[in-house]
Amino acid sequence: MNFEVLFVIGLWVIALVLVGVSIIQEVRVRQLRGRVSRLVKPKIEEEESMVLAEFEDEELKMSLPARLFWAFVMPLVQRFSKMLPHTTTSPKAAEELLAMAGYPLGLTYADLMGLRLILTLVGVFLGALLPIFLSARFPGTGNMMNLVIFAGIFSIGGFLGPTFWLRRLASQRRRRIFRQLPDMLDLITLSIEAGLAFDGAVHEAIKRFKGPLSDELKKAMREVTLGKPRAQALRDMAERLKLEDISLLVSAVHQAEVLGSPITDSLKALSVELRKKRLRMIREQIAKLPVKLIFPLVLFIFPTLLIVILGPAVVQLTRTGFGGG
Repeated sequence: MNFEVLFVIGLWVIALVLVGVSIIQEVRVRQLRGRVSRLVKPKIEEEESMVLAEFEDEELKMSLPARLFWAFVMPLVQRFSKMLPHTTTSPKAAEELLAMAGYPLGLTYADLMGLRLILTLVGVFLGALLPIFLSARFPGTGNMMNLVIFAGIFSIGGFLGPTFWLRRLASQRRRRIFRQLPDMLDLITLSIEAGLAFDGAVHEAIKRFKGPLSDELKKAMREVTLGKPRAQALRDMAERLKLEDISLLVSAVHQAEVLGSPITDSLKALSVELRKKRLRMIREQIAKLPVKLIFPLVLFIFPTLLIVILGPAVVQLTRTGFGGG
Protein backbone atom coordinates (compact mmCIF):
# COMPACT_ATOMS: atom_id res chain seq x y z
CA MET A 1 0.00 0.00 0.00
CA ASN A 2 2.92 2.33 0.73
CA PHE A 3 4.25 1.83 -2.77
CA GLU A 4 0.88 2.78 -4.26
CA VAL A 5 0.87 6.00 -2.21
CA LEU A 6 4.43 6.79 -3.32
CA PHE A 7 3.48 6.12 -6.94
CA VAL A 8 0.49 8.50 -6.75
CA ILE A 9 2.62 11.15 -5.03
CA GLY A 10 5.26 10.79 -7.73
CA LEU A 11 2.66 11.29 -10.47
CA TRP A 12 1.34 14.41 -8.72
CA VAL A 13 4.86 15.82 -8.39
CA ILE A 14 5.51 15.22 -12.11
CA ALA A 15 2.20 16.89 -12.99
CA LEU A 16 3.00 19.92 -10.82
CA VAL A 17 6.47 20.23 -12.37
CA LEU A 18 4.97 20.10 -15.89
CA VAL A 19 2.41 22.77 -15.00
CA GLY A 20 5.13 24.97 -13.50
CA VAL A 21 7.35 24.62 -16.55
CA SER A 22 4.46 25.46 -18.88
CA ILE A 23 3.56 28.55 -16.82
CA ILE A 24 7.18 29.75 -16.84
CA GLN A 25 7.35 29.16 -20.61
CA GLU A 26 4.15 31.14 -21.18
CA VAL A 27 5.42 34.04 -19.03
CA ARG A 28 8.66 34.14 -21.03
CA VAL A 29 6.76 34.13 -24.32
CA ARG A 30 4.61 37.03 -23.19
CA GLN A 31 7.66 38.98 -22.02
CA LEU A 32 9.35 38.39 -25.36
CA ARG A 33 6.26 39.56 -27.25
CA GLY A 34 6.20 42.71 -25.12
CA ARG A 35 9.83 43.48 -25.90
CA VAL A 36 9.30 42.90 -29.61
CA SER A 37 6.23 45.14 -29.67
CA ARG A 38 8.21 47.97 -28.05
CA LEU A 39 11.25 47.68 -30.34
CA VAL A 40 9.95 46.95 -33.82
CA LYS A 41 8.59 49.46 -36.30
CA PRO A 42 4.84 49.71 -36.96
CA LYS A 43 5.06 47.92 -40.31
CA ILE A 44 7.21 45.14 -38.92
CA GLU A 45 4.88 44.96 -35.95
CA GLU A 46 1.92 44.47 -38.28
CA GLU A 47 3.74 41.71 -40.17
CA GLU A 48 4.71 40.08 -36.88
CA SER A 49 1.10 40.13 -35.71
CA MET A 50 0.02 38.49 -38.96
CA VAL A 51 2.63 35.76 -38.48
CA LEU A 52 1.56 35.26 -34.86
CA ALA A 53 -2.07 35.09 -35.94
CA GLU A 54 -1.16 32.44 -38.51
CA PHE A 55 0.67 30.42 -35.86
CA GLU A 56 -2.31 30.75 -33.51
CA ASP A 57 -4.65 29.51 -36.25
CA GLU A 58 -2.38 26.51 -36.83
CA GLU A 59 -2.34 25.88 -33.08
CA LEU A 60 -6.15 25.96 -32.94
CA LYS A 61 -6.26 23.38 -35.73
CA MET A 62 -4.07 21.00 -33.74
CA SER A 63 -5.64 18.07 -31.93
CA LEU A 64 -5.94 17.97 -28.15
CA PRO A 65 -3.02 15.52 -27.64
CA ALA A 66 -0.78 17.68 -29.82
CA ARG A 67 -1.70 20.84 -27.89
CA LEU A 68 -1.08 19.08 -24.58
CA PHE A 69 2.29 17.91 -25.93
CA TRP A 70 3.24 21.47 -26.85
CA ALA A 71 2.05 22.86 -23.51
CA PHE A 72 3.57 20.33 -21.12
CA VAL A 73 6.07 18.01 -22.80
CA MET A 74 7.76 20.32 -25.34
CA PRO A 75 9.35 22.64 -22.71
CA LEU A 76 10.85 19.59 -21.00
CA VAL A 77 12.04 18.21 -24.35
CA GLN A 78 13.83 21.47 -25.14
CA ARG A 79 15.43 21.57 -21.70
CA PHE A 80 16.65 17.98 -21.94
CA SER A 81 17.95 18.56 -25.49
CA LYS A 82 20.28 21.24 -24.10
CA MET A 83 21.77 18.65 -21.74
CA LEU A 84 22.95 16.51 -24.65
CA PRO A 85 26.43 17.04 -26.11
CA HIS A 86 26.36 19.63 -28.87
CA THR A 87 27.36 18.47 -32.34
CA THR A 88 27.87 20.62 -35.41
CA THR A 89 26.22 18.10 -37.73
CA SER A 90 23.23 15.94 -36.86
CA PRO A 91 22.95 12.35 -38.08
CA LYS A 92 21.66 12.25 -41.61
CA ALA A 93 19.26 9.34 -41.05
CA ALA A 94 17.37 11.11 -38.27
CA GLU A 95 17.12 14.34 -40.28
CA GLU A 96 15.83 12.46 -43.33
CA LEU A 97 13.28 10.61 -41.20
CA LEU A 98 12.02 13.87 -39.70
CA ALA A 99 11.80 15.43 -43.17
CA MET A 100 9.85 12.47 -44.58
CA ALA A 101 7.47 12.60 -41.61
CA GLY A 102 6.94 16.33 -42.16
CA TYR A 103 8.54 17.41 -38.87
CA PRO A 104 5.54 16.36 -36.73
CA LEU A 105 4.74 18.63 -33.78
CA GLY A 106 7.53 20.92 -34.98
CA LEU A 107 10.22 18.55 -33.75
CA THR A 108 13.81 19.23 -34.75
CA TYR A 109 16.69 16.82 -34.39
CA ALA A 110 17.64 18.27 -30.98
CA ASP A 111 14.01 17.99 -29.84
CA LEU A 112 13.89 14.39 -31.03
CA MET A 113 16.99 13.49 -29.02
CA GLY A 114 15.59 15.29 -25.98
CA LEU A 115 12.32 13.38 -26.34
CA ARG A 116 14.19 10.09 -26.56
CA LEU A 117 16.15 10.98 -23.44
CA ILE A 118 12.97 11.84 -21.53
CA LEU A 119 11.20 8.65 -22.59
CA THR A 120 14.28 6.60 -21.68
CA LEU A 121 14.32 8.08 -18.17
CA VAL A 122 10.57 7.60 -17.83
CA GLY A 123 11.00 4.00 -18.99
CA VAL A 124 13.66 3.39 -16.34
CA PHE A 125 11.41 4.94 -13.69
CA LEU A 126 8.35 2.90 -14.68
CA GLY A 127 10.38 -0.28 -15.13
CA ALA A 128 11.83 0.13 -11.63
CA LEU A 129 8.42 0.86 -10.09
CA LEU A 130 6.57 -2.03 -11.74
CA PRO A 131 8.31 -4.90 -9.85
CA ILE A 132 7.96 -2.96 -6.58
CA PHE A 133 4.27 -2.42 -7.24
CA LEU A 134 3.76 -6.09 -8.18
CA SER A 135 5.63 -7.30 -5.10
CA ALA A 136 2.83 -5.96 -2.90
CA ARG A 137 0.39 -8.33 -4.62
CA PHE A 138 2.74 -11.10 -5.76
CA PRO A 139 5.53 -11.62 -3.22
CA GLY A 140 8.89 -12.52 -4.68
CA THR A 141 8.63 -10.39 -7.85
CA GLY A 142 10.35 -7.33 -6.41
CA ASN A 143 13.90 -8.67 -6.42
CA MET A 144 16.80 -6.79 -7.99
CA MET A 145 16.98 -9.01 -11.08
CA ASN A 146 13.37 -8.30 -12.07
CA LEU A 147 13.90 -4.60 -11.39
CA VAL A 148 16.91 -4.48 -13.72
CA ILE A 149 15.12 -6.51 -16.42
CA PHE A 150 11.96 -4.37 -16.40
CA ALA A 151 13.94 -1.13 -16.26
CA GLY A 152 16.05 -2.26 -19.24
CA ILE A 153 13.02 -3.29 -21.30
CA PHE A 154 11.10 -0.09 -20.60
CA SER A 155 14.13 2.12 -21.22
CA ILE A 156 14.82 0.45 -24.58
CA GLY A 157 11.17 0.89 -25.51
CA GLY A 158 11.31 4.57 -24.54
CA PHE A 159 14.49 5.14 -26.54
CA LEU A 160 13.32 3.35 -29.70
CA GLY A 161 9.67 4.40 -29.50
CA PRO A 162 10.03 7.82 -31.19
CA THR A 163 11.92 6.26 -34.10
CA PHE A 164 9.19 3.69 -34.78
CA TRP A 165 6.58 6.43 -34.43
CA LEU A 166 8.39 8.63 -36.96
CA ARG A 167 8.77 5.74 -39.40
CA ARG A 168 5.06 5.02 -39.23
CA LEU A 169 4.21 8.69 -39.78
CA ALA A 170 6.63 8.90 -42.71
CA SER A 171 5.17 5.78 -44.32
CA GLN A 172 1.60 7.07 -43.96
CA ARG A 173 2.58 10.50 -45.26
CA ARG A 174 4.35 9.13 -48.33
CA ARG A 175 1.37 6.87 -49.05
CA ARG A 176 -0.99 9.86 -48.96
CA ILE A 177 1.30 11.81 -51.28
CA PHE A 178 1.41 8.91 -53.74
CA ARG A 179 -2.40 8.70 -53.79
CA GLN A 180 -2.88 12.45 -54.20
CA LEU A 181 -0.20 13.10 -56.82
CA PRO A 182 -2.15 12.06 -59.98
CA ASP A 183 -5.14 14.28 -59.12
CA MET A 184 -2.80 17.15 -58.32
CA LEU A 185 -1.03 16.73 -61.66
CA ASP A 186 -4.37 16.74 -63.51
CA LEU A 187 -5.38 20.02 -61.87
CA ILE A 188 -1.99 21.60 -62.62
CA THR A 189 -2.29 20.47 -66.26
CA LEU A 190 -5.80 21.92 -66.60
CA SER A 191 -4.68 25.21 -65.06
CA ILE A 192 -1.74 25.47 -67.48
CA GLU A 193 -4.01 24.71 -70.43
CA ALA A 194 -6.36 27.43 -69.16
CA GLY A 195 -3.56 30.01 -69.50
CA LEU A 196 -1.75 30.02 -66.16
CA ALA A 197 1.99 29.69 -65.81
CA PHE A 198 3.45 26.71 -63.98
CA ASP A 199 3.90 28.59 -60.69
CA GLY A 200 0.37 29.97 -60.86
CA ALA A 201 -1.01 26.50 -61.64
CA VAL A 202 0.82 25.06 -58.64
CA HIS A 203 -0.54 27.80 -56.37
CA GLU A 204 -4.05 27.09 -57.66
CA ALA A 205 -3.62 23.37 -56.98
CA ILE A 206 -2.34 24.14 -53.47
CA LYS A 207 -5.52 26.10 -52.76
CA ARG A 208 -7.75 23.25 -53.96
CA PHE A 209 -5.99 20.35 -52.23
CA LYS A 210 -5.20 19.84 -48.57
CA GLY A 211 -2.66 17.35 -47.34
CA PRO A 212 1.07 16.60 -47.17
CA LEU A 213 1.63 17.05 -50.92
CA SER A 214 0.04 20.49 -50.79
CA ASP A 215 2.25 21.40 -47.81
CA GLU A 216 5.41 20.27 -49.61
CA LEU A 217 4.53 22.18 -52.78
CA LYS A 218 3.70 25.25 -50.71
CA LYS A 219 7.12 25.04 -49.08
CA ALA A 220 8.80 24.66 -52.48
CA MET A 221 6.91 27.63 -53.96
CA ARG A 222 7.81 29.73 -50.92
CA GLU A 223 11.48 28.95 -51.56
CA VAL A 224 11.04 29.95 -55.21
CA THR A 225 9.49 33.24 -54.08
CA LEU A 226 12.51 33.88 -51.84
CA GLY A 227 14.87 33.49 -54.80
CA LYS A 228 15.75 29.82 -55.07
CA PRO A 229 15.60 28.39 -58.61
CA ARG A 230 12.48 26.39 -59.29
CA ALA A 231 14.36 23.27 -60.34
CA GLN A 232 16.46 23.36 -57.16
CA ALA A 233 13.39 23.84 -54.95
CA LEU A 234 11.65 20.88 -56.57
CA ARG A 235 14.80 18.75 -56.26
CA ASP A 236 14.99 19.60 -52.56
CA MET A 237 11.37 18.52 -52.18
CA ALA A 238 12.13 15.20 -53.89
CA GLU A 239 15.18 14.77 -51.65
CA ARG A 240 13.05 15.31 -48.55
CA LEU A 241 10.34 12.86 -49.52
CA LYS A 242 12.50 10.11 -51.06
CA LEU A 243 9.68 9.25 -53.49
CA GLU A 244 10.40 8.04 -57.01
CA ASP A 245 7.19 9.62 -58.31
CA ILE A 246 8.19 13.08 -57.06
CA SER A 247 11.60 12.59 -58.69
CA LEU A 248 9.82 11.80 -61.97
CA LEU A 249 7.80 15.00 -61.63
CA VAL A 250 10.95 17.04 -61.05
CA SER A 251 12.61 15.43 -64.07
CA ALA A 252 9.57 16.13 -66.26
CA VAL A 253 9.45 19.81 -65.26
CA HIS A 254 13.21 20.25 -65.70
CA GLN A 255 13.19 18.52 -69.09
CA ALA A 256 10.32 20.70 -70.29
CA GLU A 257 12.18 23.85 -69.21
CA VAL A 258 15.48 22.81 -70.80
CA LEU A 259 14.14 21.41 -74.08
CA GLY A 260 11.25 23.85 -74.44
CA SER A 261 8.70 21.06 -74.89
CA PRO A 262 5.10 21.52 -73.69
CA ILE A 263 4.99 20.75 -70.00
CA THR A 264 1.34 19.71 -70.20
CA ASP A 265 2.21 16.68 -72.32
CA SER A 266 4.82 15.56 -69.79
CA LEU A 267 2.44 16.03 -66.86
CA LYS A 268 -0.37 14.15 -68.63
CA ALA A 269 1.90 11.22 -69.43
CA LEU A 270 3.21 11.16 -65.86
CA SER A 271 -0.32 11.27 -64.44
CA VAL A 272 -1.40 8.34 -66.61
CA GLU A 273 1.68 6.36 -65.62
CA LEU A 274 1.10 7.04 -61.92
CA ARG A 275 -2.51 5.88 -62.17
CA LYS A 276 -1.38 2.68 -63.88
CA LYS A 277 1.20 2.17 -61.14
CA ARG A 278 -1.42 2.71 -58.45
CA LEU A 279 -3.74 0.23 -60.18
CA ARG A 280 -0.94 -2.35 -60.30
CA MET A 281 -0.30 -1.90 -56.59
CA ILE A 282 -3.99 -2.35 -55.81
CA ARG A 283 -4.08 -5.55 -57.86
CA GLU A 284 -0.99 -6.83 -56.05
CA GLN A 285 -2.63 -6.19 -52.71
CA ILE A 286 -5.79 -7.96 -53.86
CA ALA A 287 -3.72 -10.95 -54.99
CA LYS A 288 -2.10 -11.13 -51.53
CA LEU A 289 -5.43 -11.19 -49.70
CA PRO A 290 -6.02 -14.99 -49.88
CA VAL A 291 -2.64 -15.65 -48.30
CA LYS A 292 -3.24 -13.06 -45.57
CA LEU A 293 -6.70 -14.49 -44.82
CA ILE A 294 -5.37 -17.99 -44.11
CA PHE A 295 -4.27 -17.23 -40.55
CA PRO A 296 -7.51 -15.48 -39.44
CA LEU A 297 -9.53 -18.30 -41.02
CA VAL A 298 -7.52 -21.05 -39.31
CA LEU A 299 -7.24 -19.34 -35.93
CA PHE A 300 -10.64 -17.71 -35.51
CA ILE A 301 -13.28 -18.60 -38.11
CA PHE A 302 -12.77 -22.37 -38.56
CA PRO A 303 -12.80 -23.17 -34.80
CA THR A 304 -15.99 -21.15 -34.40
CA LEU A 305 -17.64 -22.96 -37.31
CA LEU A 306 -16.63 -26.34 -35.87
CA ILE A 307 -18.11 -25.42 -32.50
CA VAL A 308 -21.36 -24.22 -34.06
CA ILE A 309 -21.72 -27.20 -36.42
CA LEU A 310 -20.38 -30.04 -34.31
CA GLY A 311 -21.44 -28.70 -30.91
CA PRO A 312 -25.10 -29.82 -31.07
CA ALA A 313 -24.06 -33.22 -32.46
CA VAL A 314 -21.61 -33.76 -29.59
CA VAL A 315 -24.26 -32.75 -27.07
CA GLN A 316 -26.78 -35.12 -28.67
CA LEU A 317 -24.29 -38.00 -28.69
CA THR A 318 -23.43 -37.32 -25.06
CA ARG A 319 -27.10 -37.40 -24.06
CA THR A 320 -27.71 -40.57 -26.06
CA GLY A 321 -24.72 -42.24 -24.49
CA PHE A 322 -25.81 -41.30 -21.01
CA GLY A 323 -29.36 -42.39 -21.74
CA GLY A 324 -28.15 -45.76 -23.04
CA GLY A 325 -25.94 -46.21 -19.99
